[in-house]
Amino acid sequence: MGKVLYECHFQFHFMSLVPFIMFIYAMLFPYMLKHDSQKKGYPLDMKFIKIFSRGMALFVLICGILEVEFIIDAYKKTVVAYRNGDYQIVEGYVENFIPIEEGKSAREHFEVDGVKFQYTDHSLISGYRYPRSRGGVIRGDGQHLKIGYVYYGDENIIVYIEELR
Repeated sequence: MGKVLYECHFQFHFMSLVPFIMFIYAMLFPYMLKHDSQKKGYPLDMKFIKIFSRGMALFVLICGILEVEFIIDAYKKTVVAYRNGDYQIVEGYVENFIPIEEGKSAREHFEVDGVKFQYTDHSLISGYRYPRSRGGVIRGDGQHLKIGYVYYGDENIIVYIEELR
């Protein structure tokens, strides 16, 4: 028995709201532009601006809906799987640890008993994603861990980390 370092839980990301904020802005843009052009006294082709902004709003709305569907699917595959005990477990020592270099957006990599893991703190998927440089619990080669993970997309998503003595 060891010390639990991480358990999967749902995390809301502010970046998930960006498409919806952009949608609202795209819908309001023609009215803000019309008001501004009237104040400055120059005419604008409002018909073109309205068509363009509504097209952009529709595009952004579709992107937002697809992102929400992705987040819900990832939630089901990670958090729900963890809560239901539907995940794999590997136990062993951290090997081939490659940390994220400060200032770069690469992924941190390591293996435990031949199972490869990689993660970045820029991910929207719920699961472990905290690099060592930002306070993560994976410190380097030789650390004895028990890791719970689910396979999602093309990678192993960490849902549980326990440090063994």
